[in-house]
Amino acid sequence: MSSEESGFGFKDKQKALDTLKLLENQDSQYRLLTIRGLLGRAKRVLTLTKAEEKRNNIKEAIEVFENWLEENKSTTSKSKAKSSGGENEEKIDKVPGLGFKDKEAAEKTLKILDNRDADYQKLVLKSLITSSKSVISRTKDKQKVSDIKEGVDILTEYLDSLDTLGQPNMKYLPADIIQNFPKPSDKLAKEFLVTYTETAGGNYKKLRTLFPEDDDSNSWDIVRNKNLSSLQKTIQEKKLSLFNSDGSPTKEHLALISWAYTPKMEKLKQFIEQKNEKNGDSASSDEPSAKKRKV
Repeated sequence: MSSEESGFGFKDKQKALDTLKLLENQDSQYRLLTIRGLLGRAKRVLTLTKAEEKRNNIKEAIEVFENWLEENKSTTSKSKAKSSGGENEEKIDKVPGLGFKDKEAAEKTLKILDNRDADYQKLVLKSLITSSKSVISRTKDKQKVSDIKEGVDILTEYLDSLDTLGQPNMKYLPADIIQNFPKPSDKLAKEFLVTYTETAGGNYKKLRTLFPEDDDSNSWDIVRNKNLSSLQKTIQEKKLSLFNSDGSPTKEHLALISWAYTPKMEKLKQFIEQKNEKNGDSASSDEPSAKKRKV
């Protein structure tokens, strides 16, 4: 769900002020996570925007959010202190819209997490469930407590089901392995690899807040996992092989590699090693011949 669909935004100062207004009655941590996420998104959009008037409007919105964070610095510090660890807080606060205040907020959270890596989903859900306990202990309104518990029950049920569902955690290939193979012809896959290996510097966590140039509805981690799921489904249904007779990856396997994934990491590494050894031997065997021709 985009920020516009949720009513939040940063296109100008008024939109930012309206966003703060919408967040007034929300839980403090949810408010903090959302504003931080929007601020990061606004800064990213600013770097891609060329029209001066639009840039100025976004800058004013950024100033509104930054001023809010500065004014609420004490609340921000308390939220960090109460988290189970500063590192976990940093990992999840970049994705806006996460919450547990009621059933609707919990269902929205699960939609936001859909198609993200299973490990990340578990991290977010555990953090939110832990935070909810602190919020409940400080909330006197019985209806609000009941709403929060209903939301947390939904998150807990889904967290428990993750292992049962066997949701794949498609581990990212390191950039140095990907560079051993030809660049994909597919435009989107090519853009993904540039983003992953260059813009994100091979840090897959950054893909959660980076978006394709022509589509800001899904971040790159979601786009990647959707494409991989589709490719793997085709491979399984058609019972396609991942390796050729010489040990090289098939075109279907190369398509997976173009999205920084392989289900056969060790075998792929073995092929790269053999290929490098062969190239090394070829270079060595050519050297005496070259010298002989000079004589």
